[in-house]
Amino acid sequence: MIAKEFEDFLNPVLSNYLIPEEELAIFIDTHNTDHVLLLLLNNGFSRVPVITKDKKYVGTISVSDIVKYQNEKGLTDEKLAQLDISCITNKSLEIMRPDTDLTAIMHKLVDANFLPVVEDDGTFLGIITRKTVLKSLNNLLHNFTNDYIITKK
Repeated sequence: MIAKEFEDFLNPVLSNYLIPEEELAIFIDTHNTDHVLLLLLNNGFSRVPVITKDKKYVGTISVSDIVKYQNEKGLTDEKLAQLDISCITNKSLEIMRPDTDLTAIMHKLVDANFLPVVEDDGTFLGIITRKTVLKSLNNLLHNFTNDYIITKK
């Protein structure tokens, strides 16, 4: 549990944690694998969210997901290139709701570089990154005493 004073200090910037969908690299689940692989490799993305045309969250995809799928299915490069990414999309990354508390977000970010934020109806809103939360914690460590006095019990 986060101390109330720390949470009060961090909460005004909770909305700043979310990187909205329109500012992200996103793939549509009907994109073909060769296009996605090319973009992942050329842009250095490790993992990218995948959504439907109507902005419903499907999962994420990475180069390793594609290579693993190709090896498991014994596909040639030509056959792989023809596939939509919907059958390869990784669904293991836990999603967050817009009202998820900071404690839960921080626990999940220990094991993930980012967390997708999704409405109850499945609409993809964006992601919260480990980097964004760490920047806020850095702000807390450097500026908390501007507003609060810390005394030992």
